[in-house]
Amino acid sequence: MELSQYLRAFRSHWRLILAMTLLGVAAAGAITLLIPPQYASTSKLFVSTSGTETNSAQANIVAQDRVPSYAQLLGTEQFARGVIEKLALPDLTPSDLAENVEAAVVPNSVILEITVTDESPQRAQLIANTMAADLVTVVTALETPDPITTVDANGVTQTTTQVAPVKVTVAQSGGIAAEPLFPDPMLNLPLGAVVGVLFGLLFALIRFLMDNTVKSSKQIEELTGATSIGGVLFDPDMAARPLVTQHKAQSVTSEAYRQIRTNLQYVSVDNPPKVMVVTSSVSGEGKTTTAINLALVLAQSGQRVALVEADLRRPRVMRYLQLVGGAGLTNVLAGKADLAELIQPWGDGKLSVLAAGPNPPNPSELLGSEQMGHMLAELRESHDYVIIDAPPLLPVTDAAVLAVLADGVVLVTRYGRTKREQLRAAASTVRVIDVRVLGTVLNMIPAKGAGGGYGYGYGYYGYSYQPDPSPRELMTSRKDRGRRARAIRGRTTADVTAPSAASPATATPGTGSSATSDSEQGTELSSSATTAGRSPQ
Repeated sequence: MELSQYLRAFRSHWRLILAMTLLGVAAAGAITLLIPPQYASTSKLFVSTSGTETNSAQANIVAQDRVPSYAQLLGTEQFARGVIEKLALPDLTPSDLAENVEAAVVPNSVILEITVTDESPQRAQLIANTMAADLVTVVTALETPDPITTVDANGVTQTTTQVAPVKVTVAQSGGIAAEPLFPDPMLNLPLGAVVGVLFGLLFALIRFLMDNTVKSSKQIEELTGATSIGGVLFDPDMAARPLVTQHKAQSVTSEAYRQIRTNLQYVSVDNPPKVMVVTSSVSGEGKTTTAINLALVLAQSGQRVALVEADLRRPRVMRYLQLVGGAGLTNVLAGKADLAELIQPWGDGKLSVLAAGPNPPNPSELLGSEQMGHMLAELRESHDYVIIDAPPLLPVTDAAVLAVLADGVVLVTRYGRTKREQLRAAASTVRVIDVRVLGTVLNMIPAKGAGGGYGYGYGYYGYSYQPDPSPRELMTSRKDRGRRARAIRGRTTADVTAPSAASPATATPGTGSSATSDSEQGTELSSSATTAGRSPQ
């Protein structure tokens, strides 16, 4: 994978990463609150020799050799049992106490540290100091040789006491800890956040690698071999307002369908398609709204467009356009009515709509009949474009049957929902019947994090699309600027003419020079007023 793919995976699953981060912080906080605090107290012992060795270097070596043995002695249950009996701690067992005691040798020294952890800082101090004192006593008893008994010539018995070669001294007594050793909120919370982020990144990467849905035009082109003719961003208002005529002309949705229209018109310049089947791989990908809006934008460009509701299983075109859908395509194909009698104009008449009609028992056979070919030929002669809303390709064969009678297929794919295997199978179905895929449309693309170059709108190039002001608005703004200019000119004229009232040229109205001067002054003041009105506040 490339770095851009990793970044896309993390950006598309940023909610998962954030959730895992918050979960990690929450878990660390819960652990911090639930675990009882443990306090530590440390006593230090100094091991030395009695000086019987020949030099200090040898004495230091002897002492260092003894220290690890004393550390092992502190971890025995027998030693812990003696401390428990001495301090009368019935709630502690020798094994529990031994687990809470850590004896460590300071490297390259003769210092032995005894660290005791306990829920009570006072008891931790008491145990640490007691163990240090008991170790001094035990080491003295173990290291002191037995006394030597001798009998002199007179038969008198003499006992000589031996001195221990090694001596242990308490160098530092344990104190009472003010803060618990663990849990530490200042350490646990950041650590929980880091662990949450790592798990979030891992899960996001796994989901990205396991995601087999279509999310870019490049994937569509690789799977279908057809060119992408556009993409439509996801609009939450499309459910309530599915038509482009219900949106502003400068909206992103309207512009997306206009771009599809433009690209579709230039698919084949020498042999432009006139009869097009709009379908998808499976249901729920937006092929009906795409067919309707494509027909609408073609009609808006001045083309005569016929929209045929050929999805006889789940017809929705007439409901979206709010037209009568009782009789329609099936009646024409059954020979019960003429096409001119059932086709309905919509809007200014550039768009004509043919409803599906009653639901037949054999939709595929009816759509592939000769009557269907004759009807499409009639529509081809009377219209510039014929848009056919067909069922999905994979569940039923209706769309494939219709595609044989048309000039090509427009394949609609939904971002993040259509699976790659489904799109590949749909394209293969079209290729088997030797029908050209005119183009593909990627539908419902998220506004952010969209792949394939669709993740932007009008503001992408640094400008915004604003409609021109109406003549009434333009006239109102001009009147406002004129009133401001006259007000400024009146105040300025009063200030200027007051000191020069005796001047005949200035006091006499109607002269050419005065009129010219007033005109020039009014022009300058209007310009200054307009500039002042446009300056930022």
